[in-house]
Amino acid sequence: MKKTTKATIAAAAAGVLLVTGAGTAALWQQTETVDAGTVETGHLTLTVDDNGVWTDISDGGAGVPFDPTTEQIVPGDVVAYTQTVRIDAKGKNIEGALSVGTLQALPPELQDEIDLGLEIDATAEGLTQAGNVISFAEQGVYQVPVKITVTFPAGTAASTPTDTMDKPIDLDALTLTLDQVRS
Repeated sequence: MKKTTKATIAAAAAGVLLVTGAGTAALWQQTETVDAGTVETGHLTLTVDDNGVWTDISDGGAGVPFDPTTEQIVPGDVVAYTQTVRIDAKGKNIEGALSVGTLQALPPELQDEIDLGLEIDATAEGLTQAGNVISFAEQGVYQVPVKITVTFPAGTAASTPTDTMDKPIDLDALTLTLDQVRS
């Protein structure tokens, strides 16, 4: 290839680079800072202390003390664990859904036999409740009483399988979960 052809190709390539912005040509530009302040995220935390109490509520009412380390439940029994949890809610439009997790607590033989439930007492000032969703009138720290129930339904004569006898329910594996939700 001739030297003039090579020079023409190089000049054309340099021109393309210059026109497409890869060169040193500049157009006017100005940047301004927007003084809009700062947006900060809130939080929703749950603190569960080791301050709960077990009661046997099989016959209704307030119940009688129940010690899961020395007593066992049978079909027809209902026992409850009550305690107060601390919820710290900060943020506009904050709501939380509280639930009890039972996946690891029940052995396979009891999965269809034992019912684990959660009752939330959201009567404290500033709280409202719909199902397991707690709404906060304003940001703050709330003490919320909760009750976890373990129900072993009675059924009918011989309707409870014998493989449900002498089975452990791992109460240490019960979990409370607080999820932030949007209505």
